[in-house]
Amino acid sequence: MEVITFVEGNVPISKIKDFESDYKNLKQNEKPEGMIASYLIQDADRKGRYIIETVWTSQEALDKMGNEQLEVVELFERSGVRPTIRAYNMVNNF
Repeated sequence: MEVITFVEGNVPISKIKDFESDYKNLKQNEKPEGMIASYLIQDADRKGRYIIETVWTSQEALDKMGNEQLEVVELFERSGVRPTIRAYNMVNNF
């Protein structure tokens, strides 16, 4: 069963450019085994509100890539943000 993680936080306006650049640099690395996709999502109404959504092939794949998730958390922390982290099992898709 696929798993989706959401790492979310409010990035200070003064740090948005660096935050987005850091994510872009991270995305240039080869995808870790088990990662299907990752997206940087910005709230349409609150400019500094971001979510990094990552889709994994399974909970096992996510568990093996715990350090990869830490890199995403570190992106927020470099901006002075303590993000929230949530994981969901994919029940159905179309």
